[in-house]
Amino acid sequence: MVSCLTDLAKTYVEKLINGVIAESRHVFCFTCIAKEFEEEKSRLEVERKTLEQRAKVATGRDEDIRANVRFWEEEVEKLIQKDIKTKQTCFFGFCPDCIWRYKRGKQLANKMEEIKRLTEKGQKLENIELPRRLPDVERYSSEDYIRFEGRESKYKELFDALKDDKNYITGLQGMGGTGKTTLAKELGKELKKSEQFAHVIDTTVSFTPDIKKIQDDIAGPLGLKLENCNDSDRPKKLWSRLTNGEKILIIMDDVWDRDPPLDFDVIGIPKRDNHKGCKVLITTRSKRILNKMSCDKKVELEILSDEDAWIMFKRYVGINNISSKNLISKGHKITKECKGLPVAIAVIASSLNGQQLRKHEWDATLKSLKKPVTMHGVDEDMAGIYKCLKFSYDYMKDEKAKRLFLLSSIFPEDKEISVEILTRLGIGTGLFGEDYGCYDDTRNQVVVAKNKLIDSCLLLDVGERHVKMHDLVRDAAQWIANKEIRGVNLSIKDQKLLVQKEINIKYLLCEGKDMDLFSCKFECSKLETLVADIDRDESQKCMEVPNSFFKNIVNLRVLYFTGNEEQPLSLPQSIQSLTNIRSLLVDKVDLGDISILGKLQSLETLDLVSCAINELPFEITKLGKFKLLNLDNCEIRRNNPFEVIEKCSSLEELYFIKSFNGFCREITIPELQRYRICNYWYIMNYSQSKYVNFCASDDASVFSEATFKYFMRTTEFLRLIGIKRGWRNLMPEIVPIGQGMDDLVELRLSCISQLQCLIDSIGSQVPSLLSKLVVLELDNMENLEELFNGSLSFDSLKNLEMLSMKQCKKFKRLFNCKLNLCNLKTLILEKCPMLVSLFPLMSRNLVQLEKLEIADCEELKNIIDIKREEESIEEIDDGDNNNKKHGSIFPKLKVLDIEGCHRLESILPFLSSQDFPVLEAILVRKCDALKYIFSQYQHVELKSLKKMLLCQLPNFIHIFPKCYASMSSSVNESYSTPRDGFKEQIELDPIKCNIFSWTYICCHGDKFGSSSTTRIPLVSRDQPQDYSIASVSNSHDLQIWERVQCLQVQPHIMCNIKEIVLSHFLKMKSVFILSVAPRMLETLKIMNCDELKHIVIDTGDHDSSGNNWGNVFPTLKRLYVGNCMQLEYIFGPYTNDHQNHTEIHLHLPALQYLNLCNLPSLVAMCPKQYRPTFPSLKELELKKCSQVDIKSIGDFIIHSVSKSQDSTIMKNQCLRGVGETYQDSRLKIVPSKI
Repeated sequence: MVSCLTDLAKTYVEKLINGVIAESRHVFCFTCIAKEFEEEKSRLEVERKTLEQRAKVATGRDEDIRANVRFWEEEVEKLIQKDIKTKQTCFFGFCPDCIWRYKRGKQLANKMEEIKRLTEKGQKLENIELPRRLPDVERYSSEDYIRFEGRESKYKELFDALKDDKNYITGLQGMGGTGKTTLAKELGKELKKSEQFAHVIDTTVSFTPDIKKIQDDIAGPLGLKLENCNDSDRPKKLWSRLTNGEKILIIMDDVWDRDPPLDFDVIGIPKRDNHKGCKVLITTRSKRILNKMSCDKKVELEILSDEDAWIMFKRYVGINNISSKNLISKGHKITKECKGLPVAIAVIASSLNGQQLRKHEWDATLKSLKKPVTMHGVDEDMAGIYKCLKFSYDYMKDEKAKRLFLLSSIFPEDKEISVEILTRLGIGTGLFGEDYGCYDDTRNQVVVAKNKLIDSCLLLDVGERHVKMHDLVRDAAQWIANKEIRGVNLSIKDQKLLVQKEINIKYLLCEGKDMDLFSCKFECSKLETLVADIDRDESQKCMEVPNSFFKNIVNLRVLYFTGNEEQPLSLPQSIQSLTNIRSLLVDKVDLGDISILGKLQSLETLDLVSCAINELPFEITKLGKFKLLNLDNCEIRRNNPFEVIEKCSSLEELYFIKSFNGFCREITIPELQRYRICNYWYIMNYSQSKYVNFCASDDASVFSEATFKYFMRTTEFLRLIGIKRGWRNLMPEIVPIGQGMDDLVELRLSCISQLQCLIDSIGSQVPSLLSKLVVLELDNMENLEELFNGSLSFDSLKNLEMLSMKQCKKFKRLFNCKLNLCNLKTLILEKCPMLVSLFPLMSRNLVQLEKLEIADCEELKNIIDIKREEESIEEIDDGDNNNKKHGSIFPKLKVLDIEGCHRLESILPFLSSQDFPVLEAILVRKCDALKYIFSQYQHVELKSLKKMLLCQLPNFIHIFPKCYASMSSSVNESYSTPRDGFKEQIELDPIKCNIFSWTYICCHGDKFGSSSTTRIPLVSRDQPQDYSIASVSNSHDLQIWERVQCLQVQPHIMCNIKEIVLSHFLKMKSVFILSVAPRMLETLKIMNCDELKHIVIDTGDHDSSGNNWGNVFPTLKRLYVGNCMQLEYIFGPYTNDHQNHTEIHLHLPALQYLNLCNLPSLVAMCPKQYRPTFPSLKELELKKCSQVDIKSIGDFIIHSVSKSQDSTIMKNQCLRGVGETYQDSRLKIVPSKI
């Protein structure tokens, strides 16, 4: 027995001793613990930096970042920002503080484990990116859409049909050119905006449907990847996605009447019996197709009425009703000849735009439209529109634009056509003559001609780099060309026979299988341009082009071949017979050996996209006319292609994009007029002619020193990542000062650790440098200390619009000399811990600054050096010593965003009443020392301010420093007549407040439980008086919120607020008094307010009829309240003894979502005398509200103390007010006790 007790005691003693040793380690091994902590923290920093770099690369590829990655980054950020002080003493500094050491040692040990966990977790985050969904119909602009009065009924009919769950397929039918596509897209945008559908996706079907294209068009906006699916699995995967329960509308545009009709099963679109929320809207010219596809609702779109046609004509031609009567009369007649077709009106009216003073032009147009024209092969209903289009074509004076118009019709129907491809085809066809000069000059001519066609509505503008041709205009263009332009599908036997017999074709588009193309025996001796869009046969490993293929097309000038897979294709020897070929463009083909192209002596353009070649052949260096080489995303299997490129003496333009191989070392390039060299995906600005975007790997340098100097001297866009060359500066180490970087428009540098400054001008005579620079972006430049060492001329950066600096750990000052920054619009500074001050001298020059964003600049003490600013102001004198003048600071600043700047006490000064006239948003977070937003007070009006977010500001006092003005007496008067419940008053220091116009306010208390909370004063924009509201500690929050009756003088004081978010106001008892509740509020969210008892309180000042509550929150749509432990009622009286037995109406007409979560003290929505109604309520969520004892919805909405007959009637009446919407809405109730 004794032995057992001894063993037991020994065990406990051992545990006790081990515990003491383990705990004492926190004191005696504190230095080792702190050192180990710093090492682990450094490892975590490296892991965070690595992940940030990967995230930046993914974002640059237009991909989203996974939520768990962002959560990991937030965890790391919180951990790193915590206090990690490792030294504290006692006894006047002679001894270490042991108690503090013990506590801190234990904290560091615990944090070290957390750091290790986060480091391991970060290392396991491999696939951090998510593909970003393509946009659907919201990408279309509504700028040119006209809401015709005569079509409002059709619009509403379609809208209602698509909302109706009984309808699966809705059909919109009308003749070509009536505006079906435009109407369908606009309708889709409104349905998406009104949340009737989660996705609204459009795809063009056309006469010859491309099933894969249709599938990809639908899959893209849904985030569905079909690339790795075989043909049989693609429809299955798409069907599965479309039937997952989401409401999806698919707009099938331009569906033709074919036999058999379009098969939804082949595409993957669900049928009527299992569509599960997926609906289809088709547009078509044929009424028969509506019947064939069993449309549930059919809407016919007729031509425009005379009134609507005239409205459209006036808009496009640029006249109004006060124009001359003669002009208006002719306009009416011309409009009538357009037969009410929008496409015809747009074309004709656009051709007359700007010709209002030339009456003969209008006469000629009218005469031409009335003149009968023979229309061979044109349907009778199309004859009128063809005549309008031909007139617009004939009317055009520019022959190059006319030829470009015809050339554009060779592309497949509804194809988005690259303007650059048009340029290369146009040059190849001789559209600009044989001696057209340089490539770039001709490109400008193409742009001019393209713009004329767009202005004439013969081409449609699709973004900056693409155009599109309406299918009806395309048909008319091919008719105008009189059989010289043909588009055929060689898989259709009759069309293949037609093209083999036709001898007059000059421009030919071939679609179909590769075997159909290469087996075709052309008789087209006049053929100059062949565009082949071919599907490859997957069963064939390599397709050999027969020698006979080029036999009868030896006059070919342009060959544009597009495959759909990078399958091998062998070029025949007979291709060298194409002695006249100018442009060769190939997409998505494995060409293998292309040395035979060196025999094509007339070749000017070689354009390979997503192709594979064995090598770039040396033979092309002998081509004397070779001007443009494009290698985009190509695989070059061997040898350094630049060894060939540098010897191409006639080369003018080089596009080398993501085609580098392992042989590229110390490369050089010839002098070029345009170049784009890139190994890293980035959104390009195609207006810049000389572009370099290069991310270096760890191996040997790709570019030679001479090439870097060439880039610095000539490029317009330069983006370098991770270059390791030992440069301390760009000038003068790479290029001498004044001899380079003169054309630079964008400079983006990242991870170049050795760079200390951009320009070192010490000891140099400095001319104007970087005068064309618009964007300067520096990221992760570890040793960068300043932008410029030494002075620059005043106008050196006069065109700079955006300056961004991130993670420059040694960066100390932004500018050390006076510079003209008159065009700077955006300034972003992030994680520059040694930066102390921003603008010591030049804030007066920042007249265009719109956005100022600063984050994690821990040593930043001031943004503007006020003393030096005032000194510079005193230097400006207009001759009157008593009247100094100066302009406002930041007159165009809209967004002020500051985070993690712990030494800032204030952000900006008000030096003039004209400062910040257009400021819209103030966002300030995690600034420990911040007391005021503005350090000096002026009588100002921030009328444009719409949004303010203040979060985790433990020392924040107010927007302005306290100002004891005469207004204080008027405020005290407002308190002088006490009401019930307001008899005990506290002394408040009045603060002069300014005029705000709000649409959003978000205020957060300190989530760690700080004792200070801020109340933001609000004053209506309509009332320029001053008001005083105090900001005090949490102990006075009850008085602050309940004494807000001082705003009753102006009951509409917060009339413009649309969204309010309140979080972590720990002592707040109530939010609004009835008389000052904001009437325009749409969203109210309240979270973690521990002592909150009511949201809105009734102080008893409503009239006897009870109507005062009838207008409270008339626009409120969403109310969320969560984690408020003492909340009893949403709407309640001011005190328990405030009883009013008069029935009070509480009408919330717009409320749709009511979410109440974790409110353990909640009794009901309101006491029994209130009668609430919610006619628009869609969702009621009641979760973890343990005190709510309900048996029905009515029991909750109207709380009854007694079970009297009156309360039962009131409950039933309340339910009738809500119940009208329940049958069409989703009602969600999750109570903890029912």
